[in-house]
Amino acid sequence: MTAQNSPAEADPNAPAEPTRRRVMKTAGVAGTVAVIGGSVAATSACSSEDEAEPTKDSSLPTSDVPVGSGTVIEDTYVITQPKEGQFFAFSSVCTHQGCQVTRITEEAIICPCHSSNFSVTTGEVMSGPAEEPLPKYEVTESGGTLTVKGK
Repeated sequence: MTAQNSPAEADPNAPAEPTRRRVMKTAGVAGTVAVIGGSVAATSACSSEDEAEPTKDSSLPTSDVPVGSGTVIEDTYVITQPKEGQFFAFSSVCTHQGCQVTRITEEAIICPCHSSNFSVTTGEVMSGPAEEPLPKYEVTESGGTLTVKGK
């Protein structure tokens, strides 16, 4: 006599009952996909591909750049003013993995992705993981307006 619901009586066209093995296998595959997808999303703001250098000029009022700090304009340039009337311009793209720098202190331009620190006067790396300085751009002041020259 065959037990009820035994494989011998199973309808080959009926959907399979979920077994513990099948559930664990599906969960493992779904977890792997989630981890890979999350990694791709987390690094989408950081691109290791070389970014093209900006070619357009950008302008802003000198009053938009605080003394002892700086500002990022158009997600392209970071302008610093370490001392009154002293302005420097650099690329706002971190040389480590292409993240946008977002924070400027009295001494450093800081990348939020991996905490690389760059000098506010030279763009040189003060602490890594970045190994290359931020590209420097010419900045001029005229009539209360700063203009950064693209390459």
